Parts: sequence; C-alpha cells; structure tokens
Amino acid sequence: MKVFGHPVHIMLIHFPAALFPMDFVCSVVGYITKEFSFVQASFYAMVGGAIVGCGAIITGTFDLLNVINEKPSVVKKALIHGSINGTVVVIYIVLTFVAYKSYPQLEPDQIAKIFLKGGLITFMILGNYLGGSLILKDKIGIEK
Repeated sequence: MKVFGHPVHIMLIHFPAALFPMDFVCSVVGYITKEFSFVQASFYAMVGGAIVGCGAIITGTFDLLNVINEKPSVVKKALIHGSINGTVVVIYIVLTFVAYKSYPQLEPDQIAKIFLKGGLITFMILGNYLGGSLILKDKIGIEK
C-alpha cells in the first residue's frame, strides 16, 4: 500500500516502535517517582502507539497480500513478523483500554504491568528485526 509512491506501512511503524518504549520508560519513572506527569505521558504514548499500530497492522496486511503473489518465498518471514508485532499491538490495545477506563484518574503502573511492557518491547524488537530484514534484505514494500 503506497501513497505518492511511498510505502505507508513503513511510514507508520516508526510511531509504535518509538511510543511503546516511551510508554515503558515513563511507566518506570512514574512508578519510581509517583509523579503524575509521567503517568500521563505513559498513557498518551500508549494510546498513540496503539492507534497508529492499528494502522500499521492494516497496511502491513495489504503488503502481505501483495507479497503472497510477488515473492512467495518470504511469506513465512512476513507472517512471523506480522504475528509478533500484531500480538504486541493487540496487547497494548487491551492495556490502553484498561487504563482508559480509569482516565483521568490514572495511577502509576504496578510492577507486574511494567515487566509485561518490558517483555512486549523485547518481543517487538524481535518483530522489528524481522520487518527490517523484509525491507532491507528481501526488498519488500520498497521500490526496486
């Protein structure tokens, strides 16, 4: 999926890839300091990452459908990449929904949720590595 010849999926992925770690860092700082501004920043980063992550899933699915016909040899890697990062985004959507239910009276995340977010970030890095390989090595989603 492209706009003016530019791949939309590749444009969108940078937002959750930056906002989810931002959420994690703000969650840790908010937990330690109990400072409400970090709790709010964590929430807004999580919301932004989840929303744009949905767009990345949609556009990535369209790219996958194109890959099936053009380069069937990379479909397995693309499915693994999409499954990993899709799972991360879906879990973040659930975390966002749960946090939104208490908005605007947000509380600092508990340690278990912080560890969950850290695990999600680690999982996302693996998925991003595979996505980068699809772009750089397999030339998926870019002009040849």
